Amino acid sequence: MDNRTQTQTQVVTNGITPFRINSIEQLPTLAQDESCHIIKQYFDHLESTLSNQESIVDVEQLREMLDEVSGFIRSNKSQIRADGYSRMLKRLNGIYSQGLRNNNDRAFTRTAVNFADILNTVSQSFPSYDYSESVGLLLHYMHKMFNYREEGWIEVFEHLISMSDSLEIMQLIKSQHLQEIQNWVEEGVDNLFALMDEQLEVIDNIDAEILLLDQELLQRRKAFHTEAKKPSNELVVPITRARDKQLIQELFDRRTTLINERLGKLELADLLDENIQEFTDRLIEIRRSAMIHLVWSNPAVH
Repeated sequence: MDNRTQTQTQVVTNGITPFRINSIEQLPTLAQDESCHIIKQYFDHLESTLSNQESIVDVEQLREMLDEVSGFIRSNKSQIRADGYSRMLKRLNGIYSQGLRNNNDRAFTRTAVNFADILNTVSQSFPSYDYSESVGLLLHYMHKMFNYREEGWIEVFEHLISMSDSLEIMQLIKSQHLQEIQNWVEEGVDNLFALMDEQLEVIDNIDAEILLLDQELLQRRKAFHTEAKKPSNELVVPITRARDKQLIQELFDRRTTLINERLGKLELADLLDENIQEFTDRLIEIRRSAMIHLVWSNPAVH
């Protein structure tokens, strides 16, 4: 083992997981085989973790590890060439394609941002690869993240539109599909869930206030009828009853106002829900349309 390999071994065995890179800066410049060996260990751990539905997945750890891979690839230490990139992308696509068949796909989905980051990074240095499958997977996970209300969906989109423009697939979907998503983003589609939550919270508060008003109205009406049966001073009773009736009427008016306000909030919530569903449907249609175009333009794509 030469000094370079010894240094590499020392660096990658100091972390919690033996193969983790603690500091890219401390690494020497590595040969492609050495770099691919490091990345393979990361991908082996990623695949075994994502494939094991019986265990609780530490998503944050996986994201940190994928960030390390992306940083390593971006550094001048990895010295990866076309054949190395090709094997890496094929392996990564294979891992994330499992998420399409896995019922428990939340860990796949929550790490999709990092998957997108690696694809974006590699595409800048290796534009000759056929990224059709990769982009199809990103479109799938972007839709799943939005559906699961994962805020990172927009980061997947940003990585997607940042992929090299020299890629034929990117030229296709940027001109025909990604611009539509961009228009939705500019119109605030990423805020729809927050607005929906806000409206539902307001509706809950209105419901609680109406319930309290109903209870107070019941008590005051009972008290009013009880007092009406009691013998009282003829001069005092009309004034007291008039005041009580006025208060009851004010409570009824407040209840009516709240009911109308609630109806307005429900209508707004329904509109937001329609917009969310419309965008969800469009994401599905965009992915299908993009994949159809890819199959027709490249018969080798399955």
